[in-house]
Amino acid sequence: MIRISSTLHPNIHKLVISQALSKFGDNFTEVALAIFVLSITNGSVFDLGVVLAMVYAPNILLGWAVAGVIDHFNKRRTLVVADVGRAVLVISIPVVHNYGWTVAAVFLMYSFAMIYRPMVRGVQPQIAGDPLINQKSGARQQTYYAVADATAFLAAAGVLFVWGVSPAFFINAATYLGASVFILSISVPQETWEPLARGTIKFWQQLKEGYRYLYSDAKVAQLTLLSACLAVGVGSLNTFTAPLSERIWHVSSHHYVWLVFAMAIGSLISGWLLEKFNLMERWTFRPVIALGLVLAGAGYALVITMPTWWLGAFCLMLVGLGNGAFGVGIMVWIQQSTPQEVRTRVLAIRGIGMGIGGALGAAWGGWFAQTAGLTGAILSAGALWIVLAVWCVSSTALGRSRVPKRAA
Repeated sequence: MIRISSTLHPNIHKLVISQALSKFGDNFTEVALAIFVLSITNGSVFDLGVVLAMVYAPNILLGWAVAGVIDHFNKRRTLVVADVGRAVLVISIPVVHNYGWTVAAVFLMYSFAMIYRPMVRGVQPQIAGDPLINQKSGARQQTYYAVADATAFLAAAGVLFVWGVSPAFFINAATYLGASVFILSISVPQETWEPLARGTIKFWQQLKEGYRYLYSDAKVAQLTLLSACLAVGVGSLNTFTAPLSERIWHVSSHHYVWLVFAMAIGSLISGWLLEKFNLMERWTFRPVIALGLVLAGAGYALVITMPTWWLGAFCLMLVGLGNGAFGVGIMVWIQQSTPQEVRTRVLAIRGIGMGIGGALGAAWGGWFAQTAGLTGAILSAGALWIVLAVWCVSSTALGRSRVPKRAA
């Protein structure tokens, strides 16, 4: 049995570690995929944008259906199947070594992720058992994600320079399998994993109840819409960062590793601050989210003014700091504001919006950078985050943001 020593309860800690382990492998693939696609497409940023758009496309095409069936699945079994399926698919990318299959494989991987993410985030408050513990686990997860980012990007740099891109995909597959082992080791009552909806509840009824809840709760509805808009910026960020070192500072594309490493350091600081000083309870959610948006927008806009790549990396560290703050703040706020019986469906519906936003950001970002220039594209993404920060602080529906005292 896997034993974890932590101030968090071992069960919620294992869940957090399983996600961080998977994130570690994803970072290998993030770096490898960008370099792999650029190498087989003669450096086409547009083709890279298409591949990155496949990260979001499943939510657009299939997300509405997932929202209607997700509560019929056993959670533990579904999470393990999704991990194993993604492991097989990620290995196939360097084996097949074809651009068309890469597009298809990424689409299929994120089809599994489309089910995995709302399900694991929906069950997290149940395993945590208390809103403040869930808040702490969210901040801890951000810290672990950042550690996974930092260590993975450094390791990826070594792997890429010594062995090339292919081993990175195999490392990701191993982490998916490791994450499934942690999921299997969580010891909670069986009903925690059981489907929330039994066979008598129909697909359309499930779907309707999820949308009806969003319609009735203005706060959760606005947080869901805010997430979709943020996905546009994050999708474009993922597309812009890969060619940044070559286009702006005229150095090797391998410096991409150090740029994403800098963002990981910012995220690490963000997660540590949120947990250490309990900022989501002390400040409430809205100031944490708004500050994160300002830091991300300003940091990314400043990148293009930097004369060297290492100064640009410092600006991207601010982006990582901001991303960590608003990412954790929005997710925990939605988790703790939504009743257990509709939480997974609401998160699945949120995934649809984020899929649309992310795909638009990745595809539009690649096209805009290719046709109008990287500088203008980056400035527009930074401006979007600032506009969203203004929305966050001025919205009446988001006015009440304190953590509930009891779990829903």
